Amino acid sequence: MGMDRLIEQQIRRSQMNGSMDRIEGSGKPIPRRSGLNFAQSAMMSVRDSAGGGVQAELSLRREINALEDKLKAASGQEARFALRKELMDKRLELSVYEEARRK
Repeated sequence: MGMDRLIEQQIRRSQMNGSMDRIEGSGKPIPRRSGLNFAQSAMMSVRDSAGGGVQAELSLRREINALEDKLKAASGQEARFALRKELMDKRLELSVYEEARRK
């Protein structure tokens, strides 16, 4: 059973029991969240999260550069394998930050 069907069943059951009749604001339109304060708080939260993301992204880029240098200097096969694995993980993490910044 899908989640949508389960929710619909719960709503119908509540309507039949009369539970939906006692909801505050029943029959009235839902208030809109508009206004200067809402827009400003939304913009601030986006800026805050973007700022933290940029710092983390820069830190990851530094770590990736350091790992690439270590990989060039590494001679053992096991050491190179471990460095490549760590480098792939860091690049994947960086791609997540870059994708989030694009949106």
